[in-house]
Amino acid sequence: MNAGEPQPVEQQPDEQPPDERELLREEIEKVREDLGETVEALANKADLKGQVHDKVEDTRAQLHDKVEETKTQVHGKVQEVKAQLGGGQPAAPSNLPAPSNLRGTLARPVVPGAVAALCAVLLLRAIVRGRR
Repeated sequence: MNAGEPQPVEQQPDEQPPDERELLREEIEKVREDLGETVEALANKADLKGQVHDKVEDTRAQLHDKVEETKTQVHGKVQEVKAQLGGGQPAAPSNLPAPSNLRGTLARPVVPGAVAALCAVLLLRAIVRGRR
């Protein structure tokens, strides 16, 4: 280089204006946060055991709701039959047979179907609990 030409001045990283350094730090922090979220999402995708556990919990909740619904239906039918057999004359639904035909009432598909559904739910619940 010639003596008359100005020499380029090399800036050290510490010589950057404070605002620019702060912006870089903020950007680095944001990138770290994004990277952490990405790693967490990938870990959740790879966690098959956790996914299965979540699915089991969802299914268990659905089964519990179904059991409660079936219990309510069965309880209602039992109350209707008790009312018919009790001698009182509550307002019986017109679709039920007379109390003298109790065997016909119990043979209707509603009660056995409800009992079968309840048994199936209880069996599935036992199977799910056995897998833990």
